[in-house]
Amino acid sequence: MATRLLPRTLPDLYAHALVLERDATERFEFLARSMREAGMDHLAEEFEAIGKEEREQYELLAVGTANANLAEPAPWEYAWHYMGPAGDVVPRPRTTRDVLQLAISAERRTQNFYADVAESVEDDAVSAFAAEMATDESRHIERLERLLAREPAPAQLEEEEPALGLRR
Repeated sequence: MATRLLPRTLPDLYAHALVLERDATERFEFLARSMREAGMDHLAEEFEAIGKEEREQYELLAVGTANANLAEPAPWEYAWHYMGPAGDVVPRPRTTRDVLQLAISAERRTQNFYADVAESVEDDAVSAFAAEMATDESRHIERLERLLAREPAPAQLEEEEPALGLRR
């Protein structure tokens, strides 16, 4: 990842963090609703809890930076879009495991972003804030990975429908 894309100042990092936390809040709220509608209440509850943590983090940042006049990065300036290899891309979810892998992938990309900022900037305050945020994302990843480990794997059937690639 080219360091030119990474925020170098606290205001720039705060602006990125606000977008990241807002997006994470929305993502986990959506996943929670989807799992609840699918009858997967145990996952819905976990996604709601993580979403609540993300919302609280966003609100703390928003209050703490309210007087800073931060400019929200334009979508093409989102440095974290480039964090992580193409192998991290998860296809459209078909199972609860897929949904968890999607959530893990998003959290890992965010964690990588913060870790790269922490490791590459010279400003100690920027580095410390980014490292703290990376640690927070790591906790979410660990939690999601524990959930994934408890989810049963779908049955592996030998026959596939060649035209559609679907398992019978």
